[in-house]
Amino acid sequence: MICWFSCAARGSLNPDWNKYDDRLMKAAERGDVEKVSSILAKKGVSPTKLDVEGRSAFHVVASKGNLDCLNTILVHGVDITATDAAGRNALHLAAKYGHALCLQKLLQYNCPTENVDLQGRTALHDAAMSDCSASVQLLCDHGAAVNSKDGDGRTPLVLATQMCRPALCQLLLDRGADVNARDKQSRTALMLGCEYGCRDAVEVLLRNGADAALTDGLGHDCAYYARIGDNTDILALVKAALQDPSRGRASVRRGQAEQKDLELENQDLKDRMREVQEEQRMLLDRISGLQLQLSEEQMFAADLEDEKDELKKILTTKEKQQEESLRTIEALKAKLKYYEGDSAGSGGNFGNRKEDLLLKQGQGFAVESQSRSMLRPLELSLPSQSPSSEKETLKKELESLRSCFGAAKEEISKLQRELSLKCSECRALASECQRTKAESDGQVRQLEDALKDVQKRMFESEGKVKQMQSHFLALKDHLASEVASGSSKVTEELKEQLQEMKTKYEGASAEVGKLRNQIKQNELLVAEFQRDEGRLVEENKKLQKELVKLEMEREKRGRDVTELEGQLRETAAKLAQSVSTEQFENMKSLLSSEVSEKARSLAEVQGQREKLQAEVGLLQRECESQRAQLAQLVRPEEHEQMRSGFEQRKEELGKAIAELSEKNETLQKELERLQADNKVLKQQVQMLKTEIKSQNVPLKIHEELKKTNDLAVGDLTKKLFEITKKYNESKAEAEKLLAEKNSLNENISHLQAVYLSPEQHEKEVEALKSSGIELEKQLAELQKKCDEEQAKVGKLLAENSGLKETLRDQYVLATTHEEVKTVLNSTLEKTNGELSDLKGKIGEIKQEFLRVTEENGALKNKVKVLQNQLKTEYISLKDHETAVNTLNKSVQELQENNAAIRAEQERGQDEISQLHAEIEAQKKELDTIQECIQSKYVVQDREQSLEATVQELRAQLQEQQQRCRHSQEEAQRCREENEKLRSGVVSIQQDLQQNQLLAERSRQLEQLCASRMEELNQQLRALLRKHRGQEGQEELPGSQQVLAGHVEALGEALGRTVEELQEALSRKEESYGEELLRIRELQQELAGLKESSVPLVEYTQLKEGLEGEISAVKCSLQQKEAESRARSQEVLRLQEELQLSQQQVAELQSQQQVARAEYSSMKSALEAQVSSMAGHLASVSHRYEQACQEAEQARRSQLSLRDEKEQLRCI
Repeated sequence: MICWFSCAARGSLNPDWNKYDDRLMKAAERGDVEKVSSILAKKGVSPTKLDVEGRSAFHVVASKGNLDCLNTILVHGVDITATDAAGRNALHLAAKYGHALCLQKLLQYNCPTENVDLQGRTALHDAAMSDCSASVQLLCDHGAAVNSKDGDGRTPLVLATQMCRPALCQLLLDRGADVNARDKQSRTALMLGCEYGCRDAVEVLLRNGADAALTDGLGHDCAYYARIGDNTDILALVKAALQDPSRGRASVRRGQAEQKDLELENQDLKDRMREVQEEQRMLLDRISGLQLQLSEEQMFAADLEDEKDELKKILTTKEKQQEESLRTIEALKAKLKYYEGDSAGSGGNFGNRKEDLLLKQGQGFAVESQSRSMLRPLELSLPSQSPSSEKETLKKELESLRSCFGAAKEEISKLQRELSLKCSECRALASECQRTKAESDGQVRQLEDALKDVQKRMFESEGKVKQMQSHFLALKDHLASEVASGSSKVTEELKEQLQEMKTKYEGASAEVGKLRNQIKQNELLVAEFQRDEGRLVEENKKLQKELVKLEMEREKRGRDVTELEGQLRETAAKLAQSVSTEQFENMKSLLSSEVSEKARSLAEVQGQREKLQAEVGLLQRECESQRAQLAQLVRPEEHEQMRSGFEQRKEELGKAIAELSEKNETLQKELERLQADNKVLKQQVQMLKTEIKSQNVPLKIHEELKKTNDLAVGDLTKKLFEITKKYNESKAEAEKLLAEKNSLNENISHLQAVYLSPEQHEKEVEALKSSGIELEKQLAELQKKCDEEQAKVGKLLAENSGLKETLRDQYVLATTHEEVKTVLNSTLEKTNGELSDLKGKIGEIKQEFLRVTEENGALKNKVKVLQNQLKTEYISLKDHETAVNTLNKSVQELQENNAAIRAEQERGQDEISQLHAEIEAQKKELDTIQECIQSKYVVQDREQSLEATVQELRAQLQEQQQRCRHSQEEAQRCREENEKLRSGVVSIQQDLQQNQLLAERSRQLEQLCASRMEELNQQLRALLRKHRGQEGQEELPGSQQVLAGHVEALGEALGRTVEELQEALSRKEESYGEELLRIRELQQELAGLKESSVPLVEYTQLKEGLEGEISAVKCSLQQKEAESRARSQEVLRLQEELQLSQQQVAELQSQQQVARAEYSSMKSALEAQVSSMAGHLASVSHRYEQACQEAEQARRSQLSLRDEKEQLRCI
């Protein structure tokens, strides 16, 4: 029973049967080795998993005899002792279906031979039934128990004789099987062989000393089974064995000495074979290990190839990213070139300067401040510079960016070169790996071919060894037969044959040694191949590390490039975000129209200026020609006048220079004052920045754009004012030149009357020219200085105005800040109030949750208390089931005992029937005696006496018959009592409540039997006394009669009959004694039943008590379940309330978010309205400023016209 339960537990079906297991099963049934190995390589696949039919792939392969599939499964690793639904392992199935090679492979993997299936059979039992001598021999060589018995008590020899396998019987007997082993019915192998009619097996058993005189449990011998089998030859063999049992034993004893020698030689051969098999198993293990290593290395090579493909993919993605980055860099370059072209074109002409102004209107202050804060944060604290210096700095920054970009490009190109080199190296390594892989594959194939050759040779050697063993067994049988006959020549021939077999075996061992050497060489080659592969793996690892390093460097360089690109994108974004495209285009169109109008006016002014310059040039030429003409016609008076005029002019110029120097000094002082004011303003700005940063109230982007546009318009107006100033100055210079022309004409007219010497005039003219040139140089230098100082002053003023405007733009007034602050504080207070309400609700929910948790804890404690009560006060279902199982087992044991009692009763009935048959035979003999007496002794004188004696004898016989009838009636009564006992046993089986009644009935029956046996004994004693008295009475008249001889003969006959009757009576007494013994045994069994059983009243009381307790427990459990349900409903209600509260909180949060979104949308809408109003105001202010500028220009033109008129009047 334990074996059955263990096997059933091991062979339980596995419910998680998946598609891979189905595929593995199908591949195992087909014998597809590659498919089996590929499926086993996957995770979670087990070859011992049982399907619905209770089979596994491992068992199917073993039953099919597929050696290659079995080898792959064993190499992969499997539980070799796994069983199927019938409790058979792979060794059982291979032995059952006669697959000797699979059996040998499993034995090489140390599969145990002692495991049994659900029927209690070992693998040797299955091999004995399958008629495979090789399997039996292998199992016996590996230590299988020859005399092991199955569930029915049958040994492998019994099964072999039952299946009529004489060769296997002989082999098992040679291995030490017990010839006279019995099963559970006490039957031997010889009995079963006689029953199934296997003559050869019976001969083998008798030849090996089987005892033909043994009987089974029913008293049947081998002759009985031979009669049942209806085989006369077997019956003759059995009778011969029974007549002369010493003949087989003597023949066996004769050959024992020689058989011992043969067994010793066979043992030596077995030891050698075991050594060879162990070495072969070691070699196969090494080969399997090498195959596993090769498979692992192939997997590693495949992983390397996958990693290589992944690296290639990564490289392609990196190259694509690099191309995209290059494209973005080129786009940024184009944008930078566009901005550089726009900024560089401002120095060419006036129109480009206007476009530069337009760009500065959209980008100047905001972008400069942002770019300076981003790229040159230290320049904010430096003093202001000229726009040319700013352009130079921008150009330098662009050049530095270009240089960084070029360096990044060079680094990228270097990285690409290094990557290309590494890729080439990787490709070379890949080619080398492929080449080495091909070489290794070739070597592996060679090794596999060599292994196959070795396996073939080993199988051939195994076949040879098997042939030798079979031949050896045949020789052994032949020797045994010849030894039995007593021939010496045959023994010598057999010894010669044995020597030849030894030589052949030595040759086979030499071949095995050669194969070992070849395998060692192959192992050395494999070791070298493994070293080469290890070296390649190390090189590959190094290259992978280098690749990782290069990829890290490349990622760093890529990060640098991306940072540069981000900086460029940020600059471009800032440039793009400084002014929106629509606003910029509108402003550009407006300003371009204004610039075009002003450019036209300037072009007209420039045309007039050019005309005036042309007229001045003509006048200068005329003056020079006139001077050349009048060089020879200079008078001293005129010369003195001119000298005095030039000296006056020189003095005037000196005064003008002094005035300009004073103005320069005043301007320098003003510049210093402005610088000091600028510093103070910067400090104030920093203070304001710190204060405003603490308050964190910046304005919107549209206001910044508005103010930047206003600043740009102001700059344009200032520059227009400067241009008008320059125009007026040029106009004044033209008027001065006209005045000088008129004065020169007058001087010429005056000088025509007075003439000087040309040499003096030329010297004075040259001196005056040199002094005029020096004065002009001084004037040019002074004008340059003044221009520079004015430019500095203008730049300082512009920076001051810019700082003021930035203060206006970036920061808000305190009043507006306070208003916004109050609004935000009110909203914050509202939100804080709502949050506090929510927190209060959450606190209430938490309190409710804590209350629920406390209730749950109390419920848990109550449940624990109930569980403890259940454990202490009630019995578990397992204990109840165990008690029920014990009762069932006791009932089963009682049933078995009753069955045994029935069998014994049947045997008693058989014996009684035999007694009846013997009594009938005695009756027949008495009838024959009477007939003989009547035929032989016919004497007229003694007829009456003889008839009287005969009548007396008949009377005695009738009395004996009556007694026999009484005994038969008593036997029938005993049968009836036995039937009653049977009915009682059946009633015991059906219900144990009637044990006491049965015990009382059995006691009464025992008393009745005892009383009846005493009565029978008394009757027998009376009969014996009567018989002795009759003998004495017959002896007295016999002495007086004449025919004493006849009387003596009759007495002897009667004595014989009496002796026979006494023997019959003694037999009956023995049978009655046996029946009494059986009755006592029944009484003992009934007493044991009484002791083991429980009275019905107690059982019913216990049952009622247990049922009452169970009902009470059920009621309490139902109450507790109802309470737990109510509490669970309360918990569910609380959970629902929690969910509702959470939903309310979520709704409040969503409402808050919606309110925030509405607030933000309203705020954005208001800001948009404010920005639109600000834009409208900016446009209106711009128009107003344009009108003011036009009015100022008109005033200036009027003033200039008035000045011209006054100058003309003066002239």
